[in-house]
Amino acid sequence: KLGKIIPVDPEGNPIPDAPTPQYPNDPTDPGKTTPDQPVPEIPGYRPEVPSVTPTDPGKDTPVKYVPIENAKYTLTERFVDEDGNEISPSVIKGTDYEEGSEYDVTGDAKVIDGYYLKETSNTTGKFGKGDMTATFTYAKLGKIIPVDPEGNPIPDAPTPQYPNDPTDPGKTTPDQPVPEIPGYRPEVPSVTPTDPGEDTPVKYIPVTPEKHVQTAKIVYVDTKTGTTIESDSVTGNVGDKIDYSTTSRITELIKKGYVLIEDGFTNAGTPVYNDNGEEQVFVVKLGHGTEPVGPNNPHEPGTPINPDDPNGPKWPAKDDYTKQYTSTVHFVDGNGNKLRDDDIQTSTWTRTLIVDKVTGEVLNPSEPWKSDIDDYATVKVPVIEGYYADRATVPGETAQQRDLETTVTYNKIGKIVPVDPNGNPIPNVPTPQYRNDPNDPTKVIVTDTPDIPGMIPETRSVTPGEPGVDTPVVYHKVETPEQKPEQPAQPEVTPVVNDPVQTPAPKAETPATELPQTGDKQGNALAAIGASIVAGMLGLIGFTKKKKDEKDF
Repeated sequence: KLGKIIPVDPEGNPIPDAPTPQYPNDPTDPGKTTPDQPVPEIPGYRPEVPSVTPTDPGKDTPVKYVPIENAKYTLTERFVDEDGNEISPSVIKGTDYEEGSEYDVTGDAKVIDGYYLKETSNTTGKFGKGDMTATFTYAKLGKIIPVDPEGNPIPDAPTPQYPNDPTDPGKTTPDQPVPEIPGYRPEVPSVTPTDPGEDTPVKYIPVTPEKHVQTAKIVYVDTKTGTTIESDSVTGNVGDKIDYSTTSRITELIKKGYVLIEDGFTNAGTPVYNDNGEEQVFVVKLGHGTEPVGPNNPHEPGTPINPDDPNGPKWPAKDDYTKQYTSTVHFVDGNGNKLRDDDIQTSTWTRTLIVDKVTGEVLNPSEPWKSDIDDYATVKVPVIEGYYADRATVPGETAQQRDLETTVTYNKIGKIVPVDPNGNPIPNVPTPQYRNDPNDPTKVIVTDTPDIPGMIPETRSVTPGEPGVDTPVVYHKVETPEQKPEQPAQPEVTPVVNDPVQTPAPKAETPATELPQTGDKQGNALAAIGASIVAGMLGLIGFTKKKKDEKDF
């Protein structure tokens, strides 16, 4: 074993009651102890060295202590039970006692509830070198034990502990009343214990009570409203078991939407009629059941919420939790006449409601709605032949809890109006509408001018600036120039047509004959007249053919 530090006085004698700590192990070497071990503190003494380093771990090391002149000591009072456990906080009586000081704290004993002072230790004496502790030891107070005539403890009978004497911690009070026990009569009304720590048996004689009728009431309470739903009253002799069951009542109320919270009658175990002269009341608490109704919990509106209660509350209307709204686009002409079927999109709005199964009340009427879509889709406006629209698309709006309507208005497309050079409309001729742009309902595209026999337009096609405004196109007659053989005549000028088809004039194959007087060539004059006529006819024929080819294309 490891050695110890032994405190000794200047003469080398061990100091009584001084601690003698064993050397601690060296954690790194099992054959050694640690160096520089502090010596213990001893009240009234001063060690000659603050620490020691054992030379042999198995031998004790004496350490000399020198008495301290005029040392001060402490007196502590402890209050403990018979096992030494503290039952009341310790008290520091003083801290300036000196060696030789006398003390007496016997009178400091306390009255501690449930205990009596059994003995004291070191409560008087004289200080030596060191602190002193006065100990007050307590034991538990005895009890009154009710027993039957044979001396057996009566089951479940109260066993009250003796009360403390408030003026003497070592005693209990006299004339303590014995407890009351239903069905028994004590032989003595009170006791005065001779030993405060020992129990006192008290004999009780059984009493047969006179039976009388008592009433018990079972009340079924609605915890939400605080009202009584219904109640039952039963009667019987005092002491008899109350013959009643709450099962059928609770079952019927559950069918009406209630839920059981607490069955105060059944929870009472095996209740009996009491003898206190007052009506016994047992409370059965019931709350309101709830159930969701919504898109994920559908129920047929107007049908009973509780199937076993056909006359009870009904499920709410479907539109309380499911609604539909539309976004409609109308397609009309300038007079509001419908041109094609409406484009209709639908949003479905839902929410889940919580319904009180007893009353049918919706408990969350402000529950927010949620749509199955965030936004309606953008509608591409269709092309309607002969009309142009006031917009190309209808942007999709955010879904709302109301119907949305948008009207797209179409107007008639303008026409090509053939006019004479004076700007007068040419009667009984075609006035074709502009062609629709197949990719944009608000626009028209290049449209060919119509063919009019005997006339030539100044332009072969029109690119309208405004799709609804007519475009006049000037037409010129094709005239055959009058022949004058005696005098060469200049052919009439044919109106210039944009991009006309050019037909070359035929060349004369016979040699020209010169006029004798003028030197002009008569054949050339005649050829010029003929060429003018032929060129005009061929030009008209070529233009007509080109127009036809373009249409066919």
